[in-house]
Amino acid sequence: MHPYKLLCLTCICLVLGGTVFGQTILLEKTAEYLKKNNLQSAREAIELAAKNDATKNEPRTWYLKGFVFKELYKQNPVATENRETAVESLQKSLSLDSKNTYATPIQVALDYLYGTYYNGAIDLLNAKQFEKALAGLQKFIAFRVKSKPDEFYSEALYHAGYASYSLGKKAEAKQYYEQALQQGYKSPLLYDDLTQIYLSEQNGQKAAQTIEAGRKNFPNDATLRTSEINMYLQLKQYMKAERMIEEYLKANPKDTDAMMVAGTIYRSICETDSSKQDVYFEKQKVLYKKILAKEPENFMANYNLGVSYYNRAVPLLNDKAADLTITEFSKRVDYISTLILESKPYIEKAAQLSPQNVNSLKALSGIYHYLNEPEKLQQIQNKIKLLENK
Repeated sequence: MHPYKLLCLTCICLVLGGTVFGQTILLEKTAEYLKKNNLQSAREAIELAAKNDATKNEPRTWYLKGFVFKELYKQNPVATENRETAVESLQKSLSLDSKNTYATPIQVALDYLYGTYYNGAIDLLNAKQFEKALAGLQKFIAFRVKSKPDEFYSEALYHAGYASYSLGKKAEAKQYYEQALQQGYKSPLLYDDLTQIYLSEQNGQKAAQTIEAGRKNFPNDATLRTSEINMYLQLKQYMKAERMIEEYLKANPKDTDAMMVAGTIYRSICETDSSKQDVYFEKQKVLYKKILAKEPENFMANYNLGVSYYNRAVPLLNDKAADLTITEFSKRVDYISTLILESKPYIEKAAQLSPQNVNSLKALSGIYHYLNEPEKLQQIQNKIKLLENK
């Protein structure tokens, strides 16, 4: 879960009293009850005033009603209908108040009330109630953009994007994320999520621009570094991915997770550029053996090293040998046998470490078939059938 910074908004107390503009007794009673914190009586009085022909169009009526219901909400935050009433009443007072008599205290009260939408939305995000969180954030954003867009506004845009993204609403998430960036919000998670959206749209140029901007702002962020490498892999820009991972490994030579990523890159280069197969086959061997020297029980390192040998042999097995001399053919057979025998202990170890992994069993089946070990081959094939029929 993303870390969230809670918005702290302070609401100054309503200053009651001052010049009286011909208010009826109901408004005076409401003000008196508010001073004494007698909220139920204040509610009864202001509800009557809001229906009274003499006061229902007075800005002070809705000003007082807004503060009564704000205090009721503060007293019992579970009763969110009181917050709705408070917001509606204060906004109505502003619309009626042509002289802006109550504009300043109303703005402060609305800051507080909309701040509770924000804080409540953050709690809902942490609870993974994304629909409700998004609704609260949208109310806060709509209010804040009209009053004073600031750091909390840009942060709310980001959180709205995250809620939308979590709901699978990528187009809406993209819009919020882009607005958050325009408002100056910076977070590694923002750059990462927006990059993933651009990649899903097959917009490699925007994805690259976004992740590079994120890396510039957060050069040491591990998530962004990993995302950039994965992006280059997805875009099949393997040499850029290799350059990045090798730069990282120079500074962090003991990071076996990064070594595994490097191995994936080397394999991809092997598979896509025949002119580089020899070099990157050797690089894979060196890399995986280095990992296994540290972590001999590492399943993926055992499996990948075994498969690198095995994959090197398979094209030679399938390649036509009609044009080869006897000597050349004999050398090829010897080389294939060497590769298969090199592969065998690593694939066997992988199958031992993860007995349910069908891929390692299938590779082992191919090895036993080539080496003419029928009993072992039958055992492996039986295991494969059992796993595939589950």
